[in-house]
Amino acid sequence: MAGWQISLYFLALWSEGTSSEVLPAAANWTATGNGQPLVVVTYNLYWWCVSDEYGNCPQNADGKGFQGIYNRLQQNGPFDLIGFQECDDVGKIISGSGLATSFEYYTPAKGNDAAMAWQHEKFRAIEGPGVHWVARDKYGDRNVNWVRLQVVGSNTVIFFANTHGPLDQCGGKPGKTVAANYLSAVNQHKKPGDVVVFTGDFNCGSNQDTMKALSQALEVDATDKSYGGADHIFSTEGVAVLWHGYSPGSPSDHQLLKAVLEVKSSGPSPSGCPTPPDNGGCCTTCSANHYCPSDKGCYATGQSGCRGGFCPAPAVQEEVIV
Repeated sequence: MAGWQISLYFLALWSEGTSSEVLPAAANWTATGNGQPLVVVTYNLYWWCVSDEYGNCPQNADGKGFQGIYNRLQQNGPFDLIGFQECDDVGKIISGSGLATSFEYYTPAKGNDAAMAWQHEKFRAIEGPGVHWVARDKYGDRNVNWVRLQVVGSNTVIFFANTHGPLDQCGGKPGKTVAANYLSAVNQHKKPGDVVVFTGDFNCGSNQDTMKALSQALEVDATDKSYGGADHIFSTEGVAVLWHGYSPGSPSDHQLLKAVLEVKSSGPSPSGCPTPPDNGGCCTTCSANHYCPSDKGCYATGQSGCRGGFCPAPAVQEEVIV
């Protein structure tokens, strides 16, 4: 096969790169060679108002705000990776949007509102999720959340990171410090060969020092117009952008930003790792030591990767009763 082809259907409300260009109702993106399309979204949910938790957003009361968020996600799918910000209950959003059967997600600790979700038929988490501190502002600590995802059926690994950046730390020394901390979060946890995809509401525009410094190490794939362009999608240098755009995100106060990336495949799983039904349990020639037949993932010795247990399973000790 010459390449992967994806046909994605969007409402005409989408704009490609700018707010004046309208994407047709149906668009085709073709990845060349051994690449495959990766659909990435970042979306700040404006939780305190959408939920009407303080009673001062009556237009969103009685679940109306959440229904609006669900509608936005349903209208603008499908997705592979989603980075949320101001998301206090990612399970509620995934379930309400009808994505529960196709997505896994990470729920950070309270106060860390940058939840993440990934399409579980396409990816298997092989490390993480984890949290890396980057800054502190008047609302508390700001972090980068991350997870390493192996593309099922290949050796390609996506290092998926997401953040809700600090306020008022975009310029001068503070901005450069935050950018350095973002890069430290990525570089300390990714592995050689990983494809980085970094989403977020960075609370900084493209022309500010934080984003300028970050863009020297990662490619800026997409930026919206929210608050002067606070939402961004970054990736490893060399990842092709097949399309990018943003749509109205109301009832959120942020737009929904989306990019279609082309990720080069690094080939099939190692030859020593059989595929179902002839997978022979766990094998020891995978890049991560062991193949788990229950979820088709490779895991390190002793890691709880297989559903319902470790891979390989701990040795059974027989007790002899005399």
